[in-house]
Amino acid sequence: MKKKSPALISLFSSAFSIFQRSIFIYALTILNGVVVARSLGPEILGVWVLVALVSSYAEGFGRLKTDLASVYIFGSEKAKPEEILFSITFFAIISSFIIVFVLYWQIELIENILFKNTDLSYRKELVCIIFLLPFEFLLVNYSYFYIALENVVLYNRVRALQAVINFGTVVFFIVVMDFKLWAIVLAKILSVIITLVYAWGASDNKNWIKLGLRWNKSLSLKILRYSSSFYFIGIIGHIYRITIKTIAAISLNTSQLAFFSQGESASKLLNLVPESLSAILYPRISKLEVKEEAIEVSCLSFRVTLLILTLSGLVLAVISKPLIIFLYGPEFEPTAAVLTIAIPGVIIGSSCLTFKSFFEGSGKANIIPKVQIIPVILQVIFAYFLIKSYGLIGAALSFSLGFALYGLVVMIAFIGINKLSLLEIIPRVKDIILIYKLVVSIIKKKSSATVN
Repeated sequence: MKKKSPALISLFSSAFSIFQRSIFIYALTILNGVVVARSLGPEILGVWVLVALVSSYAEGFGRLKTDLASVYIFGSEKAKPEEILFSITFFAIISSFIIVFVLYWQIELIENILFKNTDLSYRKELVCIIFLLPFEFLLVNYSYFYIALENVVLYNRVRALQAVINFGTVVFFIVVMDFKLWAIVLAKILSVIITLVYAWGASDNKNWIKLGLRWNKSLSLKILRYSSSFYFIGIIGHIYRITIKTIAAISLNTSQLAFFSQGESASKLLNLVPESLSAILYPRISKLEVKEEAIEVSCLSFRVTLLILTLSGLVLAVISKPLIIFLYGPEFEPTAAVLTIAIPGVIIGSSCLTFKSFFEGSGKANIIPKVQIIPVILQVIFAYFLIKSYGLIGAALSFSLGFALYGLVVMIAFIGINKLSLLEIIPRVKDIILIYKLVVSIIKKKSSATVN
């Protein structure tokens, strides 16, 4: 354990760096939500949730996930960065153009489904979001490209820049220009395009081979084959995430939909810890040649995540109501109930989902969609009956139950496939000591950086 401590500290330090960026982005997202909610009200906020559903569906069913697969291929195949980037860019352009064509072709049908409970037409806003999709796909490409390189600094800059631009332009277009819903649409467009230009320009391409020589057929086919597992994971994940919102959009009014969306988003504050860890854990595991090391670091990541999320969740549950009222105003009090109900499910589900990195990084990503089909089906059933019977509270209950089950099946698969004892995933004193060492290490780095 002593020999491995520096490597583990390094892993968690990199994850903490991503977590810091995530907290910063989350804070901007919350402030963004405060400005929008207080300026436009629950109804317009609910309309934006409906418009954003189009991007969510396009991302889930239209993006081939070759960007995600490339992280594993880069780590296991030792491929050239420029060949990887060229391949995933090619696939992103082709897939995004197809999905844009299909969505625009069916624009009237989509509009009728989404806005049947509203009096105004939002077709222009919808069209802008649809035509932004190719740029979003390319930006996602660069994010995963920098993760594959384990260039955490540049990855953080790209993500943070997008959040800053989005927040700044939302405030300008709402407060100064009074553009209403168009403020959110324009902010999204500008933040994606400007960040994409930066991500492209920041690439260290001095020693890359010429553009015409970057197409590697065998490498591209490997990426495409492995991406099929991620594609099905993505579809199942999006069905899981969007099912409740879709049923809620049909069953609830726009204000209730806004309350649910806010509560769901607020609960995902807890998800920042495992997401930050998984972002660096996936490429790290793909480079490990010894299976036992991958299993050990996966178990440790779960235990540490569970400890941190349990404490954080308790604090968030206690302050949820006064926090929501303070941020958004008394009319958004129902959001607090959604958040409180969602917290237990997010703690369990998010902790368990750290095991996804083991399957993804060890070339076994195809296992994940197989085990997650049942919880997704159950969640659809939960969502339908609970929302029908209990409305907004039913939506919150189905989200919490679904999230917990969604993660638990991955944990059960990890334990079963690797034939582990439950004792391996139960938090212990040495995990608390490791967290303490990590905190001390981070404080020392901060102090050293301040002195210098």
